[in-house]
Amino acid sequence: MKHFTLGIMMPAGIFAATTQMALAQGTLYTSRALFEQQLSSRTTITMESLQASSDADFVWGLGQPNITVSGVSFLSPPGRRLFVSNPGHLAYPIPGDGQYIFNSDSFTPVSIQLPAGVTGFGADLSGSTVNPTFDATLTVNLAGGGSYDYTFVGSRGSWTFFGVTFPEPIASLIYSDYNGAPSAVHGEKLDNVTFGAIPEPGAFGLLALGSFLLSGRRRYSARFSL
Repeated sequence: MKHFTLGIMMPAGIFAATTQMALAQGTLYTSRALFEQQLSSRTTITMESLQASSDADFVWGLGQPNITVSGVSFLSPPGRRLFVSNPGHLAYPIPGDGQYIFNSDSFTPVSIQLPAGVTGFGADLSGSTVNPTFDATLTVNLAGGGSYDYTFVGSRGSWTFFGVTFPEPIASLIYSDYNGAPSAVHGEKLDNVTFGAIPEPGAFGLLALGSFLLSGRRRYSARFSL
């Protein structure tokens, strides 16, 4: 496993660094717009189609062991639960007007299983229900066997976009909000999850060649159409 520590404090959940970083086999994005520009196809899960958890669910810990939407599965290990937070609930740590997945009072991180062929993953992430900041790690497991850790620090009560693309498929990810303290609990939150594929390396060359040939044909036609 390879580890990449960003070590960046992000006021209001925004990276204070470049919006794109090439790391080993993968490329990291802190700008959603730039990340989405790199994908030839993409799907974004806003969580609005999910059944929201009730106040009683939060009080009694009656969440769901896993949530699957658009082919993506969000998993909490046995004995733990995930919740779909809504602005109308008692437990809604982040101000806003939409729903999101919330791993409340758990001692385990959230696992994410992706459909086959996905080479790009990005999401709005947050964490912590007590501390003013959260220490996060996103582990990317490639279908071919490689594994990469990306760590960063964010602010509680705000969202941080984090995206990564690889030239080979991503099989799964683990999102962890944990500061290492014995009494620490996980408070992972995910929203606006975007996944898709980046163009094959040869596709860029074919596209450029096609544009060149088309341009040459237009110039040739213009020359002999007099």
